[in-house]
Amino acid sequence: MKYYYFSKTLQIFTFLLFIFLIESSFSSVETFDKTKKPLFVVVIDAGHGGNDVGNECSDLSRFKQEKDIVLPVALQLGGYLENLLENVKVVYTRTEDRYVSLEERVEIANNASADLFISIHANHNPIKSIYGSQVHIHNHDIKFSKVFAKKLMKQLSERAKRKVLKLQTKVDRGHNLFVLQNTKMPAVLVELGFMSNGQEEVYLNSEYGQTILASAIFRAVREYREVVQ
Repeated sequence: MKYYYFSKTLQIFTFLLFIFLIESSFSSVETFDKTKKPLFVVVIDAGHGGNDVGNECSDLSRFKQEKDIVLPVALQLGGYLENLLENVKVVYTRTEDRYVSLEERVEIANNASADLFISIHANHNPIKSIYGSQVHIHNHDIKFSKVFAKKLMKQLSERAKRKVLKLQTKVDRGHNLFVLQNTKMPAVLVELGFMSNGQEEVYLNSEYGQTILASAIFRAVREYREVVQ
């Protein structure tokens, strides 16, 4: 009889403990979700790659081609986003020196249901005195592309201390940019600087320059996320 009551008491205690643990588990998850930001997906597109070198450098013995300048900036940017912001998912169109078509880049972004698309490039102009960073969007009607573009331009100026040229749309360019026209989320294409300008080419090839540029883009993403989430 004593054993029966002891066994019954043990069963009741075990059942109550189980219920308590389940409720505590739901409670802690619920509290965590209230403070957690929704998942924010950023597609980072390092321009060119593989047999598509992009703009060519002035001296291959000293400098890199466009495809090799923009990739480390893209990878550093992704590292900052993943390590310094909570609940961010980074998707790259390429992480190595390989060719990716424009159609593939758009498909990657759209399939990822991205919240933001950033295509990274380096500029060139026959007039070697021209320098500065430049940001492109498809058109002014795409509100959030413009919101991010303005924040990016601000950070390129203040954080990276770069000259920032006028925001470019398809009207300014006189043509569309495929990755901006066909992606289904806010999207920008950033020209980090002009490889055709002697001083800027040195800066774009330097570890310092690439790190500061990646940092500036990161800060713009951080500010933009605070606005849209």
